[in-house]
Amino acid sequence: MKKISILFLTTLFLGCNKTKDPIQPVIEKGLFKNQTINISGTQRNYHLFIPDNTTNAPIVFLFHGNGSNYDDMLGLSGVKAPYKIWLDIAQQENVIVVVPNGTLGSSNSRGWNDCRNDALTNPLVDDVTFISNLIDFIKTKYNANTLKVFAMGTSNGGHLVIRLAQEIPAKVTAFASIVAANAVNSKCTNSTIKISALFMNGTNDPIMPYLGGQIASNRGEVFSTDNTIAYWVQRNATNPTPEITNINDLNTSDNSTVTKHLYKNGGSNTEVALYRVNDGGHTEPSIAQRYSPLFLLTVGNQNGDIEMAQEVWNFFKTKSK
Repeated sequence: MKKISILFLTTLFLGCNKTKDPIQPVIEKGLFKNQTINISGTQRNYHLFIPDNTTNAPIVFLFHGNGSNYDDMLGLSGVKAPYKIWLDIAQQENVIVVVPNGTLGSSNSRGWNDCRNDALTNPLVDDVTFISNLIDFIKTKYNANTLKVFAMGTSNGGHLVIRLAQEIPAKVTAFASIVAANAVNSKCTNSTIKISALFMNGTNDPIMPYLGGQIASNRGEVFSTDNTIAYWVQRNATNPTPEITNINDLNTSDNSTVTKHLYKNGGSNTEVALYRVNDGGHTEPSIAQRYSPLFLLTVGNQNGDIEMAQEVWNFFKTKSK
């Protein structure tokens, strides 16, 4: 009995005096809604998806169109959402996804302050500083990959990522603009820094004209998609002749097809891609997230041969500063 007591006390003593390992910070994972950041005294909002391991993880920013919001982008409001696919990609590929929310413009419609000087109903807030500060914050807090920061958006959101590529190109590795093009009356300062670019535009878009001109509802004038591609090809000094791929017409009932043009071998390892959605409308192509026929009466055909998010990620993941 005495031996057992001595053994018990010795074990207890050693256990109490054992050197403890330092406590490691625990980073929660999953989707975190309604996050906030203070920008010059103004609170801005964003949704955030954190993968299993944030160390050295790429960051992808997603921007909604005018009249939409960050809930719509991820299908949280119950609408169909091609961008929702990004949550699956983020989990599988270990990507941090950031979905900022725009602000209200003069027409009480939520959106972004992009390069279009003649889109008078756009908000006038400093969205570039918002995103620039948010990039820095996410990088620092999560020890993310500073060489792999990507941005993509639809319509007004697609125009905003063009502005980011012009005004903070040192912070963005590549961008993807969906149903958007370079502004004719631009208020942005054009950069010469090389940055990979992807455009995905419909040739029968009733809102953002593929051949250039005035956007519907007098929301600014844009260059044609071909002119826009020529600008980015020249800026990145890629091969002037693209590799052309006719993508399989998997959905024969969507009244559209896709032709991919890839301009390779640009400076600083850049590329330019055009997904020409033949007879496509003002919509994001998607196989899994199909818009209602009633909605398509307004915006035109939605292609169902490709998954937009996956195509963009395939482009992004090969790029690095």
